[in-house]
Amino acid sequence: MSSNNESIGKTLAVVVSLCLVCAVIVSLTSVQLRPLQKANKAKDIQSNILAAAGIGKVDNVAETFDAKIETRFVDMQSGEFADPVEDFDFEKTKYDAEEGYPLKENGIKDIAGIQRITKRAPVYISKKDDGSTDAIILPIQGYGLWGLMYGFISLESDGETIKDIIFYKHNETPGLGGEIQNPQWTATWEGKELPIQIVKGTAAGDEHKIDGLSGATLTSNGVDHAVDFWTGENGFGPFLAKVRKGALN
Repeated sequence: MSSNNESIGKTLAVVVSLCLVCAVIVSLTSVQLRPLQKANKAKDIQSNILAAAGIGKVDNVAETFDAKIETRFVDMQSGEFADPVEDFDFEKTKYDAEEGYPLKENGIKDIAGIQRITKRAPVYISKKDDGSTDAIILPIQGYGLWGLMYGFISLESDGETIKDIIFYKHNETPGLGGEIQNPQWTATWEGKELPIQIVKGTAAGDEHKIDGLSGATLTSNGVDHAVDFWTGENGFGPFLAKVRKGALN
């Protein structure tokens, strides 16, 4: 009887010790990999911003980004340039009590389904070789069918004409809503002008309308609402109004 108890006790001790060792290893690995994960995320974001600006694949993403893109922060209410937000994360900073606030509680209609918004947000300004503005890239997010979609919309220097739209993270159904990443669909946005409406059927000949995604009405609606919100008065609208008056010239 005593032998059996000792055997069970030893077994449990070994199991607990093994679990503790594994937990320590996993924790240490997570901590050590965190800077690499952060760097890879930043590189992915920069790559998508460059793509939205019309700059293709490059050998050194960070170097090209620093040379071609100017990052500024904007006060979302006034549209004026503001101090940068340290370690800004477009997916998370809105949950910071000091930097973000709930939409509905502040009387703002949450058409994009994002719940909260930041007081300050980044805008990315692509420069030509002569230093003039080539494109303005705005981060956007909105609820699709299965969750939030994250992307960038690129505008010409007039602040109205669309150059490109890119979604880099979403949970939409492959072959249906997932077609928001299809270059053939995103290409139809080029040259269109704000405000935009995504419609069923064909939008040919209308500079403010985009063909909806076949079989993905809710995703199309989500993109429509996201673009409408972020380019409207509660998003980057105040900033774009200043751009249209020559604020970047």
